[in-house]
Amino acid sequence: MKNDYICAMKMIRFLILALVIVLPNISRAASPEEVAASAMEGYELFMRDSLPDDRQKGYDLMLSAAWEGDAKAANNVGWLLQHGEFVEKDLKGAFRWYERAADQGLPVAALNYMELILNNADEVLGGKLPDKDRMAKASALAGTAMLMGRGLPYDSKRGEDLLLRAALFGDEQAMMTVAQQLEMYPDSFSYLPLEEIAKQCDSLLPECDKVIPEGMPLSEFADHMLTPGFWYDKVEIDKCKK
Repeated sequence: MKNDYICAMKMIRFLILALVIVLPNISRAASPEEVAASAMEGYELFMRDSLPDDRQKGYDLMLSAAWEGDAKAANNVGWLLQHGEFVEKDLKGAFRWYERAADQGLPVAALNYMELILNNADEVLGGKLPDKDRMAKASALAGTAMLMGRGLPYDSKRGEDLLLRAALFGDEQAMMTVAQQLEMYPDSFSYLPLEEIAKQCDSLLPECDKVIPEGMPLSEFADHMLTPGFWYDKVEIDKCKK
């Protein structure tokens, strides 16, 4: 019995000692502020005129912060992958990082996400259709940011182009904004390549969500796009579909 007691006490002391050693080394989850600081440190290391070792460290910090959920870091990693800067060019990888950051509400990532879809759809989508709601949200986010000059440089033409695409993709707020703007300023959007925009957006939508009625000439559909009533009707139709 005495030997059993001694063995038990030794085991308890061993467990206590193990906890004393291990507990301080258990890593806690980094706070959003710490992740953002790490992302910024990585960006500064990467962008400054520094040694290659600093660029690798900077990239590693940005990548780690991107995985931790920092939208700016995710967008930066996406940009590097898109342009093959420091890393091997990978448009699909860039697209995934842009998507991740755009979902978090970062306007520049939403713009990058949409531009990859519009300019490199075959490569980044692999023959599949993109997420309709995600496209609508990203187009609206980037377009609104450009029109307001917040989060992106002010650019009325590109902003209205993206806002119109968001409306075609089914973003209700974008549809209402387009309709209201046309009521106040009937010449709005008329300078854009409406037929090209409509055709490209239609090609990215599933059959059940096509916006150009079968058999309708593109020129006629473009004329409809410049009337407030078209967009108000579309809002009601989309509501019924839901």
